[in-house]
Amino acid sequence: MPACGWASTVELGGSCTGTLVHPQVVIYAAHCGASYSKIYFGEKYTTPAKTVTPQWCKVYPGGQPGSGNDFAVCKLSTPVNDVPIVPILMGCETSNLQAGKSVTLVGFGNADNGPYGVKRQVTTTINGFQGDEISIGGNGKDTCQGDSGGPAFIKLADGTWRVFGITSYGGACGSGGMYSMMHKGISWFEQQTALDLTPCHNADGTWNPGAGCYNFQTNPGSVNDTWTGGCNAGAPSGAYSQTCGAPYQGGGDPPPVDPPPSDAPCTGCTEYGGTLSGAGDSDQHPNGSYYQSTTSGAHEGYLVGPAGTDFDLYLYKHNGTSWVMVAKAETASTNETIKYNGTAGYYAWLVQSYSGSGAYKFYNKKPN
Repeated sequence: MPACGWASTVELGGSCTGTLVHPQVVIYAAHCGASYSKIYFGEKYTTPAKTVTPQWCKVYPGGQPGSGNDFAVCKLSTPVNDVPIVPILMGCETSNLQAGKSVTLVGFGNADNGPYGVKRQVTTTINGFQGDEISIGGNGKDTCQGDSGGPAFIKLADGTWRVFGITSYGGACGSGGMYSMMHKGISWFEQQTALDLTPCHNADGTWNPGAGCYNFQTNPGSVNDTWTGGCNAGAPSGAYSQTCGAPYQGGGDPPPVDPPPSDAPCTGCTEYGGTLSGAGDSDQHPNGSYYQSTTSGAHEGYLVGPAGTDFDLYLYKHNGTSWVMVAKAETASTNETIKYNGTAGYYAWLVQSYSGSGAYKFYNKKPN
């Protein structure tokens, strides 16, 4: 496995595998449980390239092998903005799931050539469907113990990749296995995380591309990059996706800005709110998403935290491949302010607790 190959595939504390599908979300299998305090990125579990902490992990009620809903999800305390994400197969894209189609399975499980804890991949084919599950592999090409919860990937006609499968169960290693399908659980995943996990579709599969329906990886398994460099050499497409319809065209006139509340620290700014549970917890804004600025100018952010806490504020900009921090405010004060003059592009704010917990207000004003 080259360095940064299938970078979004993660290890879950010595027992299972998962997939980063959003900077704050890891999807895996319900039968793995929810007792995870650390999630590991890299090629080896024993020497991880990056370690993150989940805010919480949850399993789907009644989710189990054989049900087609072997679903579980972790929401991360801090977004991972420097790992390329392979989007979830959705909508008309699911028509690619046909018997005989080539797919790639990835995980940290046991294998003929070594024990648990090393990320491995195998290319095999789809066998068919059994209810809400999909059967994959066999003839020695399969997942094994420890790969549970890990991803199955498929390449689309435009050359970009999607993740669709959650490794669930099987017989003897090498004989093939059964997989739950992510798109079947997307409504539950989004409900639990309060985040949009499908940049090109609605949760029901309807084509509805947003600004994030763009620049998907064409070579995520053969990156051979460095983790310190952000694993960004996965041959991004550089194009807006149009797998199920017209590509994102940009919005029309933006909605009118609500008048700021009387205590707003800026004129014409928009107020957001949230609650952080303690040190390391964070929220992305606006409302778990990002925004597009079509012109250069000042990006203003004002954080008003609860008394006795130390909340910090960060501004990120997308460089076409990954999110890069462009400004930060990390004083010991309860409140933080950022004024950043930037060029046109996509931006996102992060509010993070250095210490303390409680409700906060965040005000944002972007260039006209």
